[in-house]
Amino acid sequence: MASFARMGEEIPVVPVLVPSQEQDWAKRLEKTIERGANHLLSLQAEEGYWQGELEADTTLESDYIYYLHVLGKADPERIAKLANYVRRRQLADGGWSIYPGGPSEQARHMLQARETVGRLGGLEHTNSYVRFYLALVGAVGWELVPSIPPELMLLPNWFYFNIYEMSSWTRGIVIPMAILSSLRPEWRLPERARVDELFKDPTRKTAAFDWSKQLLSWKNVFLALDRGLKLYEKLPWKPLRQRALREAKSWMLNHIERTEGLAAIYPAMM
Repeated sequence: MASFARMGEEIPVVPVLVPSQEQDWAKRLEKTIERGANHLLSLQAEEGYWQGELEADTTLESDYIYYLHVLGKADPERIAKLANYVRRRQLADGGWSIYPGGPSEQARHMLQARETVGRLGGLEHTNSYVRFYLALVGAVGWELVPSIPPELMLLPNWFYFNIYEMSSWTRGIVIPMAILSSLRPEWRLPERARVDELFKDPTRKTAAFDWSKQLLSWKNVFLALDRGLKLYEKLPWKPLRQRALREAKSWMLNHIERTEGLAAIYPAMM
């Protein structure tokens, strides 16, 4: 029976019992588990914990460049370092992967990447998070962004849909987005940092999501709800809005205090 050592203690690896024709596969699996466990234990500190760099794809560096522009702190030297980091992780075909060693999600370098975006429908067909970021820097109209009313904060916990029916990370992102969605601040990017060329049809900068061809679908249900919320946003008086914003602000402050960041997830902290 195989075993591995953990801080002086020998721990056996229990063999996997499988039919005879799978014994070879079971042995390889056992060996793989053993190697993986030994590698993890080799990285363990004497006190019993692990410490290492939390890595992700180059989205984080790209987001940080965006964030610095929004804050008006786009220091050229820092931007250059971030951009160099992103380029060092560029794949041979010019694109970037979403995990180390993964395939490129884009095409060769920037020109072909733009063509790929256009072929996929342009910025008009991006997801909600991308649209939200673009609206904050004035690249698209808020009509293109799904509505997130802060009144969500006022829904009771027993209600079928409330903020505590969301996952922790989703809640940590949605509540700040609800505040910004209500206030709709806008930071104009310099012309050199804009992405207007990524629109397939510039006249659709304020267009909403396309309806599904299938009349009865969840997509159409949510789009109909979004249209209703957009009509609500146009009302001159929203009796619960200020109370909802105060609740959202209080929730954020309570969850930021004495922590290393809201929900311990990068988009929420940013």
